Amino acid sequence: MKHIKLFEAFVSKGESGLLYPLSDGGKKTLVLLPGSGQDGGQGDADFQKLADDLGKDFSVYTADFPNEFNVRDYAQKIAKEIESNPNIKRCAVGGFSIGGAIAWHLAGALKGLKKFNDQLFFIDSGIPDSTEEFAIGIVKGNTPRIAIAQPLDIFIKNRAGGRDITPNDETQILNFYDEKELDQFKERDDVKDNHLPYMGLKFPPSTEQIKRESKGNNPWIIEDKYDTTNFETRYSVKPLEVRGETFERGDVFNNISFVEQDTLKKLGLGRETSPIKISKLKMDGTKNTGQGRLPALKGVEVISLIASNKEGKPKSRMDLIPQAKEAQSCTTGESKVILISAEHKNITKSPSLATEIAINFK
Repeated sequence: MKHIKLFEAFVSKGESGLLYPLSDGGKKTLVLLPGSGQDGGQGDADFQKLADDLGKDFSVYTADFPNEFNVRDYAQKIAKEIESNPNIKRCAVGGFSIGGAIAWHLAGALKGLKKFNDQLFFIDSGIPDSTEEFAIGIVKGNTPRIAIAQPLDIFIKNRAGGRDITPNDETQILNFYDEKELDQFKERDDVKDNHLPYMGLKFPPSTEQIKRESKGNNPWIIEDKYDTTNFETRYSVKPLEVRGETFERGDVFNNISFVEQDTLKKLGLGRETSPIKISKLKMDGTKNTGQGRLPALKGVEVISLIASNKEGKPKSRMDLIPQAKEAQSCTTGESKVILISAEHKNITKSPSLATEIAINFK
């Protein structure tokens, strides 16, 4: 019942059905599907800034989705709404992250309709051979952290559940993925004599004790594990297995939990011809999915807009090749790769993303 109510709440955003506009009046129309989070996908959260950046030339439509649903039925419903919507004359489709895979199915559902301009925009996304393959890629593609650092005042907000964290606060929460990054951070002028490390077996003590140790300053708090103090409040959306674990181990548990509770519950997300519902991720290389693969889209141009940075550093060529190959293999039409100077988490907010979409839209 929870998922049904959530889905009904999402549908109510639109005047009728799933689609709703973020901007209108433009001669060019783009239908975009969001990435997925703890509460499903929210199109307005992912794409409102992009719609604003695209300006008056574009009408942008989007849709939401819950954590658990049939992707291919969903794509068919959106295709029917596009066909019946008098305000949509001709459109391209696209999606961010997991939304790109959904948009691939939408492009297939629209193929042959006069309203579809035969363009698909992957926004740091793609379509995997199977849903399980996609899920395993999420786990393996996210490097676990070795430590995080944040000023004491922000640490206190996080212990209280993080509801008062501002966008500026977010920029001060730093993640480290190797020892060199952490050592360089500790040598910064504003950090060298003003940090409190809680590493190894040493857990952060009570907030009151940390305040006493800080001597009235606002030191950087460095942690290498999931804080046990106020765990249920600070990490309310994390699986209980990560409590007290190092980030190196706990981040893997967290990613597996996310894909099991989210990605694997999106039936038919990948290209498998006979998708079955998967309840638990198998990391041993054995297959849970149906046999065979859906054919490539016929004649659809795929524009793959890839975030060029990851974890604060430029991606290597080896990081970029798989996404380029995925875009090429999913269509019989043209495909191109365009690098966007952003990270996955903020690519939809990048002004250059709007610029590249506007340039390549036909």
